[in-house]
Amino acid sequence: MKITPMVSYKKPAYPTYEESKADAGLLKNIPRRWGKNGSIASLVGTGILIHVGAGCREATATEDATVKIVEPVEHDGNVVTNVVRAIPATRVAPMLEEALANDGRGGFGCVAVSAPVFLSENEALDLIQAELEKTGLKFHDMVKIDGLHIPDREAASKREFSGYSKPKKEGTDEIDWEEFRKFKMKPLTTGTYSFDLGTKDKSVVVKFLQKKDFDLWKDEPRWGWSSYNSFNFAELATLVSDTFKQRDDGAPVIIGLFFEPSTYPEKGGYKADDATKDRAREKLRAQVLHFVDYLKQEGVVE
Repeated sequence: MKITPMVSYKKPAYPTYEESKADAGLLKNIPRRWGKNGSIASLVGTGILIHVGAGCREATATEDATVKIVEPVEHDGNVVTNVVRAIPATRVAPMLEEALANDGRGGFGCVAVSAPVFLSENEALDLIQAELEKTGLKFHDMVKIDGLHIPDREAASKREFSGYSKPKKEGTDEIDWEEFRKFKMKPLTTGTYSFDLGTKDKSVVVKFLQKKDFDLWKDEPRWGWSSYNSFNFAELATLVSDTFKQRDDGAPVIIGLFFEPSTYPEKGGYKADDATKDRAREKLRAQVLHFVDYLKQEGVVE
């Protein structure tokens, strides 16, 4: 085959980086196949150039992909350089600090006379979905994500009750109750986790942590029976968040975690009323709106 140099050729139609900075609207003319990939399409709205993998190839939804964003960095009001920011495979959105500090704690049974209000699963998920879909995203039930660290039920079930021992204060036979009450997670394994809601392309998923999830994750020794149960959903949510963050490959996903606010009647009240239920809904709504702010910050929604 004889190779003949080209005498002339058309100037490439794609905008340069400098042109795209001056007119972000130019990026609307990206190849249509990019728009079909939700993991990439969700990033385009940020007004920046995108590179997938090591070459100019289309990444599929099931393919391990390193998504990198090239963006200008401002320093003292001037753009000084272009920085490549890698998008990790798993981004777990930060949770509302106010909720982590004040909500999701308590107990019931025994001598507890003012029990907390728990939202029903359907009620909570209806509220979450309604708020999230105001962003324009469409959510589906029970979306599964692979490669996450999850409780190993089989390993936990094989443990002998006698294998547990109550923690003792150093050098004494006295039980260390502070250590005893700490939340400890079941053994973990890598597998598939079902989220309550997620987008069709699995780029955004959310989970509402409630009583059944507390039982699923907690590694609780059984030394005897008690009519009193305590819980700390804020602690559970923090530990689950740290666990999910360990997923470091696979298609990029943003995870939102919400938890049961466990709202109590106002001071002096002994039973839940409509006002208590309303406050529970507002507390959960605040968690969801905090997640929506994160999606805006990441350029997923406007």
